[in-house]
Amino acid sequence: MNARKPRRMEPRRSPRPPDRALKPTRLFVTAFAIVLGDQVVKKVVTTVMELGESVDFIGSVVRFTRTANTGAAFGMMRGRSLVFIVISAIASVAIAACWRQISRMRPLEQTAFGLVMGGALGNLIDRVRLGAVVDFINIGVGDLRWPYFNVADSAITIGVTILAFHLLFRQAPTREADAE
Repeated sequence: MNARKPRRMEPRRSPRPPDRALKPTRLFVTAFAIVLGDQVVKKVVTTVMELGESVDFIGSVVRFTRTANTGAAFGMMRGRSLVFIVISAIASVAIAACWRQISRMRPLEQTAFGLVMGGALGNLIDRVRLGAVVDFINIGVGDLRWPYFNVADSAITIGVTILAFHLLFRQAPTREADAE
């Protein structure tokens, strides 16, 4: 009798394009779309609203109130614009410099890096051009309100959340995959 050795099933791997085929399109298109959308919305807000003016958007749950934020997200560390200019610039340059590695990631992760980069650049433009970030979205009920934020802040938060979820919950490689 001929005993056949069972074939070992190899884990399926998603094909990785060779370096010459890598395209930074998803990363940079996402970042560009966020910067463009953020700046257009902020231009509309600064054109139609005075500083401190509020407009209820969805009842009083979502309210647009034009503010100027010289600090970090949610108004923390006010008056430190230079620090945040440097941080935003470094983060954006670092993401752009890593485009080859990011291009090898799954599309959702590429998009997440694009969201972070676009958000950082959107707020960076405000800090350089205006000396403060234009925040205007305010959500809450009655006196229980979330701090003011903008499109760029939302993009950064969503991008970082996707990346954190990926890091925390991705499947670890199997021993068989490690041995290859």
